Amino acid sequence: MSQIVDADEAPLRGRRPAVVGIFAAAIVLVLFAATLEPVQRTGRTLLGLAGIIPLTVTMTGRVTDEGGAPIAHAFIRVDQGQELANTITVADGSYQMGFAIRTNEPADVSIGATGYEASLRELRVGSTEPRLDTQLRPIIRVDAGTTTHLVVAPEDGLCYAVRASATEPPRSWPCRVVHISGLEAGGLDVSVMADDPRDHLGLTFAVGTRPALILADPCCPQEDAARVTAGAEAVVQIVALDLENGQAAPRGAQGFTLRTALGP
Repeated sequence: MSQIVDADEAPLRGRRPAVVGIFAAAIVLVLFAATLEPVQRTGRTLLGLAGIIPLTVTMTGRVTDEGGAPIAHAFIRVDQGQELANTITVADGSYQMGFAIRTNEPADVSIGATGYEASLRELRVGSTEPRLDTQLRPIIRVDAGTTTHLVVAPEDGLCYAVRASATEPPRSWPCRVVHISGLEAGGLDVSVMADDPRDHLGLTFAVGTRPALILADPCCPQEDAARVTAGAEAVVQIVALDLENGQAAPRGAQGFTLRTALGP
């Protein structure tokens, strides 16, 4: 039986090899493109942003004091289970550092400089060029038995509570650190009072030759006391409990008065 073919239409038998050839050529081009470095880099970036593989980033920023002046030779260290990178700032307070980070969980960034409170911040990465600017506060030293007024703000460094287990989510709050000197043997009482009664502030402190601060959970009372020996050092953390885990500040910076008293 003869086949009727439209004069304007090529026979199907002749078109199939052409279609197969085009499809094969397309596959070859895709495979070739996948070997190119820009394509591979884009693929790695997408996988990194999705949290499937570590993302290679270049983080920049600037470290300044409360007046906006640059702080040279400040250290910056990034940790995520282990140290990822570290560097120091140059004369204008700027820094740049490259590292690979898992984007599906936060990292800790420690920033400090001689004469300033160390700052611990949480880093969550959503691009290959994150930026973290930091303002450091000078170390506050007060004599035992005195009263001082300070402010804690959402952008201040974080204090972390001790977790009971590895599966428990981390808890953190912006905090200030005060060093107390002039201690004599006896009892040291410390208390914090917020300027605004709506603000929820607490404290924790440690004494010794090299005191280490650990936040208990639940954190933290407004008043505490400890026995001290002459010549010991005391360090107090004042914690903004309204700002747990970086939640939005209800009223911005929170002023407070820290009272210290020595007793028998």
